[in-house]
This record gives sequence, structure tokens and C-alpha cells, in this order.
Amino acid sequence: MNTSTLLISGATFPIAGTHVRFSPHQCFGPSDSLDARACLRALGRYLLSISSIALYVDKSDFLNALLSEVPELRSHITCLIGDWPLKGLSDSSNLPVVHPEQLSESVYHVFLCETRMYPRLLMRQRLPATVNIIEPDVVSEIAIDTVPARAWVPASRDTIYPIQIPEIEFESGLDLLLIDCPARNLGLMPNGVGYVHNALKHTNVRYQTRDLDILIYHRFHVRRLFDENGVVILPSGTELPTDPWQAEHYDVWGNQEVLAYFQPEIEEIVAKIVEARPKILGLSIHACNEHFSAAVAGAVKKQLPETVILVGGFACYNADIGLSGFPLADYMCIGEADLTVGPLVQALARGERPSNTPGVLSKYDSPDYRYIPAPMPHNLDLIEHPRYEWYNLDLYRNYNGYQLTPVIASRGCRWSRCTFCAERFYWRIRSPQAVVDELEWLVTQGCHLFMFNESDLNGMPELVVAMCEEIIRRKLQIKLTGQLRIHKKGDRLFYQKLHEAGFVALRFGVDAFSENTLRLQKKGYTLATVHQNLKDCWECGIYTEVNWVIGVPGETDADVEEGIAFMIENKAYIGRLANINPLILVNGGVYWLEPEKHNIHFRKTKDVLYRDYPRAIPAHLWFSTDPYIDEKVRKERFNRIVLALHQANVDVGAWAARVIEDVQTNRDVTRVGLGENVLAQQYDGREPTFGEFRAGLREVPQGN
Repeated sequence: MNTSTLLISGATFPIAGTHVRFSPHQCFGPSDSLDARACLRALGRYLLSISSIALYVDKSDFLNALLSEVPELRSHITCLIGDWPLKGLSDSSNLPVVHPEQLSESVYHVFLCETRMYPRLLMRQRLPATVNIIEPDVVSEIAIDTVPARAWVPASRDTIYPIQIPEIEFESGLDLLLIDCPARNLGLMPNGVGYVHNALKHTNVRYQTRDLDILIYHRFHVRRLFDENGVVILPSGTELPTDPWQAEHYDVWGNQEVLAYFQPEIEEIVAKIVEARPKILGLSIHACNEHFSAAVAGAVKKQLPETVILVGGFACYNADIGLSGFPLADYMCIGEADLTVGPLVQALARGERPSNTPGVLSKYDSPDYRYIPAPMPHNLDLIEHPRYEWYNLDLYRNYNGYQLTPVIASRGCRWSRCTFCAERFYWRIRSPQAVVDELEWLVTQGCHLFMFNESDLNGMPELVVAMCEEIIRRKLQIKLTGQLRIHKKGDRLFYQKLHEAGFVALRFGVDAFSENTLRLQKKGYTLATVHQNLKDCWECGIYTEVNWVIGVPGETDADVEEGIAFMIENKAYIGRLANINPLILVNGGVYWLEPEKHNIHFRKTKDVLYRDYPRAIPAHLWFSTDPYIDEKVRKERFNRIVLALHQANVDVGAWAARVIEDVQTNRDVTRVGLGENVLAQQYDGREPTFGEFRAGLREVPQGN
């Protein structure tokens, strides 16, 4: 939005205006409309004035419309550029079609005969630098009075486009094609895929890694910004979020209508995989990309039944879930794959079908096989950090230029005692020198804002301090974020050192805000320690966020009130509530493993529930006693907390706000059950709307 002035009777008045750009897709979209036809005629007459011109065509619709309005162009055009045969081309046209690399040197001008922005970007990349490129935007210069108002779309001044977006291409004859499908939070670099890519370097297999997520991320935003008037509206009328890749929009990727919107990309990926015919198709699987990945894997398997489907990633952390989490897989690497993926892929490439392999589950395992974990790398310094060699790192930016780079200093969790958590893995940490070596290399690649993508960075606070001292010694000008545990060694000097090294924001997995719930969750610290950590961190200049888990077995109403009071008393040291969750009974946590010890009961046979719901039990199918807590109690406490914090002006982050919406609308069965209508605490005599919860909430400036 910009501001102009309006002169009326000698007085000036400020008026708000919107920066706009011309969109050929909006202008020529309804090609049978009178104004679109007028623009086509103006464009055609202009092209007739240019000699030695060829037309580059992706789809024939626009060309057919242009030739229909200005038929004399047929005899004026030197040739068409594109892939032969051009589908849908008018039968009356006998124009020759050549590929871009076959273009004659006698052709001086090329018109990009396409309204959509992304295909035109590809055309530019494929054409030689010697030709003069003409785009349909020229109509806004030669016939501006003819251009309809719909052709002017809002233009963001901070967009990074146009940029060079690599095409989706796969080599033929591969032993393994490793891909990552949409969607990954914020278009981040795929850190886990990077480590797998490095592990494969130590094999003799021929492999290729392709991050399809970031390619489709940029395709989507180019289409949204240049072709779709700034917003993408699905056929049902549903408007997609501005950036569906943001974490709080995790559920859109399970929507069938959203998958249908990306069906052209899915079909393109599948067709090119089928053409390349890899022996093994590897996919990194996590909650947000399971549906997209399944669409790709299923279609590939249907056409190439001999291709082995190999999966790993965050969704494959638990052997108890195993192949039921992704039934299309032939093989699944469980947990960290650094030491398992190489030998497995080499055997598969030789045509073998290993079974009963430690660290791996497969369709070839014996019926009585009991999973055996594989050894995990102990010395993380021996593992090369990812370099994302498949693309230029500059590609990993949001549509508005924001770039957040993930790094990992540790794996697992040193504490590993929180009762609700399934992330209970053996903890290891890299040396400070190794971590800073990676940061320094990434700085040379243009990265400056980093997120430690792990659960227990400060498992050994002294090593974090040593890392910070190394950053300071090397004079790296960087900004850092991450998640820490509340720790008795997290004093003022500790946070001052982190601030000096470049930490600008930290999230704390506090999760409990009463003395009793801290003990119930086995957090290992007191409220006094929580207060001291938050206060020291904030006063050292580091923005703070906290998480909260509600409704663990044994929690009381008094605990809820104590937690509310603590949050309000300490809100001066809490930037925002990043996440707030009614307890989810998730596979891998203590409550799942030992429900009887925690007075947890089930409304159906436990074994049947564990079989039918291998990831998490729906909230209405379990409860705890002493005191009695079910999904209704958890939701009532959740609403009570949210309303109290809202009234106290405690900020809520986007993720927490989304959870609030899910709970209030009974959208998430693992949190609140199946549509139970539980009234929230009254707010001014009525239940507040979600918009009221969001009113006044602010986001931390990116990179602040």
C-alpha cells in the first residue's frame, strides 16, 4: 500500500493506493470476452510489425485465440518453438515446430506465447541470450486504453520474483532417486535429506537427490502473485492461505481439493519418474507431505511395479507404527538412517530384497520378526554436515525474501523423561568447532539467520557457551534461534553469552506452570527456575516463547489456576505463547507405554485402539482418573486458560492460535474428540469468536 495525494479545490488530501502490476493471465484469461479479444487484436497487429519472429508455445490455447483474431499472423511467423507435437493446435496451422536448441540464427525475435508466468520463466531459461524476447505484457504499453481493469493485480514490492527456478528433471538409469515432496515448513532446507544424501556418498550406487518441495513452493507463489490476483481460490470457493507452507497451515496438505490443485505437478513428477525408471524411489516422509508423497508413490508403483519404494524421515521414527504409517513403502528406515540407508540401498540396487534388517522394516520381513534397532552414530563430528548440493542455496528463500536456515547441533534428548513426549532418543551433541564450521560455511553461501532444529540444544549448557564463544571469536555476524529446556545452569551469564553470539529468540518447552504439573510431567525443575530463566533470557535481549501442555493425568483445577497466575505474573518476560495443547496420547510417550501406571483408561479394548490408531488415540476414547480427566475436562481447562490469557493480553503465536481454533471447532480428534459440544467459559456473556482471540496479537518481526 502506498500513499498519493488528491487535489480538490486547492486542497490536498492523502489517499491510499495499491501498487499493481499487469497480469497477462488475468487480461487474456476469458479469451472470448470483448475486451480480451480487443487486446488480442492489438497484440497481433504489434507482432505483425516485427520481422523474423518466432512464437514460443507451451499450451496452444493462447496461440489459437491469437490466430483466431489475427489470422494473417500464420504467414508472418517464422516458426513455433516448443515440444512436438503441440497438443490442441488448430488444424489449419501448418507452422513448423522446433525445439529451443534447434532455433535458427535467422530468428531475431521470440514472442513468449503464454499468459502464465512460470512457463514464461522456463522459456526464458531455455532460449539463447542472442534473441530479443517479447512477452504478452507488451500489450499494456501498446494498447493501455484497451486493457481491462482485471488485468491489474496487486504487486508486492518485496517479492523475490522473477528468479531462476530449476525444472523438475531426473536422470535415467539411477539406482536411487531421492525426493522430498511438499510441504515443508517455510520452504526450509531439507536438513534430514541432506544427511541421507551425504550417507549415500559412501556407497557405490548411482543416485540423485531432488528437493521438489522448494520447486513447487516457488511455482505456487509465482502463480499466486502473477496469475491469480494475489490469492488462490479453489473450485469450492475456499481461499488458500497466502503461504500454505507456514507451519500453522499443516492440515491443508491433507485436503483432497488442495491435492487436486497440485495434481498437474503430481502428474509431471510421476511422468518424469516413470521416464527415468529408477530402481529405487526414496521419499522423506513427515506429517505434512504424507498425502502428496502417497499420490506420487502410488502412481509410480502402478506404472513401475518393479520400482522399490523406500521411505524414511520424521514420520518413520517409531517401529510400532512402522509400515502402517505409509503402506505404499516396501522398505522403511526407522529413525536415523546414517548407518542403515547405504548398505540397504546397495543391496536393493543389486536386486536383493533384504529382510529382518536392524533399523529397517520391510514387506519382506518374517511374520514373527521383532524389530531390532540399528546402531546410531555416536560421534556426530564424523558426519559431514549437509551442503544441499542439488540446488543453489539462494533458492531457499520465502517469496518475500525471508530465509531461515536449519542447523543441528545435537540429536535426541538428554533429559528424555517428559511423560507426554514421544521424542525420547539417545542424546548426542556435536563439538562447538564443528557446529561453527557449518555456520561459517553457510554464511559464505549467503545465509545469516539460523534455527537450531532440535529438542535439547542445551542438554550440556557448557557446550552451548563454548559454541557461542567460538562464534564470537570468529566474528560471525549472524542471528540465531532455537528451543531450549529450562535449566538450572541457565543464568544471567549464560543468556548474556547467547545474546553476544547472536541469539535473538528462544522457545522454551516449559509445558507445565504449576509445581504439581511440573512433577507430574517429570520436568526436573521448579517454577522458580522457570521464572529465573525467562527473566534472565528476556532481560539479556532475547525474545522468549513458551509451550504449554494441558490435562496430564493427575492435574487439578488448582494447577490450572496456578498456571494462569504464573503466566500473567511473568508476562513481562514472555514474548508469546508459541504452542498450547490439550494432552495428546501419542505413541512413544510414557502415557502410551505405561497407561495403567498413570490411571489411564480406554473406552474400547486397548489392543484394538493401539492397532486402529497407531499414531495417537482420539481424545474421546480415553480418560484418566484420580482426578477424573477426559476430553471435556481438558477442553474446559484449555478454554479457561486461553480466555484468561487473552484477557491479560498475553500474546499468542500463529501455531498456538491455530490450535485454539482447532480445539474450539472440535476439528482435531486427538485433542478434543468427535464433535462434542463443550461450552467454553463465558466472555462478556457469550463464547468469544476466534477473531477475538486473534485481535491485537502480533507476530515477532522475522529475524528479530
